[in-house]
Amino acid sequence: MIRDAATRRLVLVGGDEDRAERWLLRQLPARQLAAGLWVAESAPTGIQPTPAAKVSQCLGGEYPVMVYNAHQGFHPDAFAAAVGTLRGGGDCLVLAPALRDWPGFADPDKARFACYPRHPADMHGFFLERLARIWRADPAVQSVGPDSDLALRLAATPPVGLRLNDEQQAAVAAVERVAHGHARRPLVLTADRGRGKSTVLGVAAARLLAGGLKRVTVVAPGRAAVGTLFRHALAAAGRPGEVVADTSIGGGSLCFRLPADCMRHEPDGLGLVMVDEAAAVPVAILERLLTASNRLVFASTVHGYEGSGRGFELRFRSVLQQAMPQWRAMRLSAPARWAEDDPLEALVNETFLLDAELAGAQPHEVVNIEAIEPSTLALDEVLLRSVFALLINAHYQTRPSDLRQLLDNPDVHLWLARAGDTVVGVLLASDEGAFDPGMAAQILSGRRRPHGHLLPQSLAVHAGLDPILRLRTLRIQRIAVHPELQRQGIGRRLLERAAEWAARRRYDLLGTAYGVGPSLLSFWQAAGLVAVRLGVRVDPASAAHSLFMLRGLCTAGNELVASARHDFQAGLPWALAASLRDLDSSLAVRLLRGRECSDLALSVADQTALRRTAEGVRQPATAEAAVWKAVLNLAARGARPARELAPILAWRVQRRSPEDVCREFSIAGRRELEARLRRLFRDT
Repeated sequence: MIRDAATRRLVLVGGDEDRAERWLLRQLPARQLAAGLWVAESAPTGIQPTPAAKVSQCLGGEYPVMVYNAHQGFHPDAFAAAVGTLRGGGDCLVLAPALRDWPGFADPDKARFACYPRHPADMHGFFLERLARIWRADPAVQSVGPDSDLALRLAATPPVGLRLNDEQQAAVAAVERVAHGHARRPLVLTADRGRGKSTVLGVAAARLLAGGLKRVTVVAPGRAAVGTLFRHALAAAGRPGEVVADTSIGGGSLCFRLPADCMRHEPDGLGLVMVDEAAAVPVAILERLLTASNRLVFASTVHGYEGSGRGFELRFRSVLQQAMPQWRAMRLSAPARWAEDDPLEALVNETFLLDAELAGAQPHEVVNIEAIEPSTLALDEVLLRSVFALLINAHYQTRPSDLRQLLDNPDVHLWLARAGDTVVGVLLASDEGAFDPGMAAQILSGRRRPHGHLLPQSLAVHAGLDPILRLRTLRIQRIAVHPELQRQGIGRRLLERAAEWAARRRYDLLGTAYGVGPSLLSFWQAAGLVAVRLGVRVDPASAAHSLFMLRGLCTAGNELVASARHDFQAGLPWALAASLRDLDSSLAVRLLRGRECSDLALSVADQTALRRTAEGVRQPATAEAAVWKAVLNLAARGARPARELAPILAWRVQRRSPEDVCREFSIAGRRELEARLRRLFRDT
């Protein structure tokens, strides 16, 4: 798209909130301000405010001016996202206390980070201190008072019609080659925010469908993420304004699917698959998509307020190289919404460390582990950037608000691993639990859900672990290790140091909760944590179940963990046939390992039925109970590798259809599946 080439600027209107609003209305008429984006809970008459929590609904929009009222709370994610909607040549107007006063301001946004029994006043102020320091030193920031006569600017209205720059046209052509050229040659399209990535995908989809392609499937972590893509596709097709999940263009269909949904078999196939915001889709799901379609485009933001694509680039490249070595990479670098070297973009990147890059790391004989205080990070910009770069790389959902939590939340604890002068590992943890009896009773009765405290509240309410509410828990939120130094024990050493620290300070439990996958499960099990609850719902974005794991740090903690593990494993076989039917079968086998199986003892009749099934005399369906118990016993004893046992467990325990099992495990057909079952029992 051709945009106004003028740069954008930030104007901070410092001082009293009411006076600042009146000044704005004198500088720009209300009708002009109403055409922009006003981020606040309230706004002057005639202007529609957008609360910070709903700014994501404006993504893909473009505004001539943007106003952010920080007196009502400075939400880092919302601010960074809102700036991305401002067209080139426009002003970003921030109503806030004067820069010298802002760090001491009682910011309402602190309430999001204050976990019970903390109050917002208990939070540190390091985040705003750092912001004020950066903004004060940046010439791109115009700091004015309510009596200033500064002339404000509106961005020009963009030209009518869809026009692509040379770089975008080349990218559209590259997408079209994926659809019409040789199969199994995917495109990886990366860009920073505002480069027109979604525009490229939308225009390419429209052209392909109008040219005869029957289907384009857009996969993304949420519907909001594809709004811009669909709008541009429909505009290119001459139907602006219609944005729906599935729509017809030409003689074909443009369809949206969540990562979890696109794994299900579709009779007509997925067609050309466009994975938008691929950094937010777990690599395991991306890998499965490589088997679902031969024509794929993966698009990802490299630096952005919604998460980072750096980890995606590093982790997915090796997978793609092995599966489809003739893949192609393309990068969009020219801004589509604002000018090159836009000072506002640079300011936002610096303020929120969106462009933090990992330094190179070499194997080092000595890796030192140390605890770090937020005050140290706040005063050491190089160290802060190194830490945040690791967090961005390790987790796609690392956002500007995580920076504020890191600096301001007194209940967050941080450990670093250093190889020489290079930060190569980070562990982030938080305090949870230790409720008094009165609050614990209110939680159990459903009358209260105090902010924070994920592990104790979830495990008490949903797993019946009532005593955990009284215990003190250190929850591991994130562990990040430099990609060049992984599998060298750095993450394990960070975890052990945190556990030692917690034990000395009389914590009862060490715990974590995460979207479970094979490699992560192995890591946590090796560290001595055991599974105590598995969420029954699949996260729509990650297509994974949330697994809760605990490790005792004292007698009370050990007793609770032992009891919780027993109850979890006891109920798991029945859950696998109901709420957990879609759980990865290999994971199920590993979670059953070590289960006490006295309730699944095989009778003489069961043993006879199994022998005859193995010999082919009986069909598995006629020995249902015996087969069911035998499979669970094998899993509990670890008597067979997970890859060997998983398809049989999926079929006979999780009650999946033979057709689905064969497709998932690349088995020739039902006859071969039955043969595998007979061999399993014959060799047992």
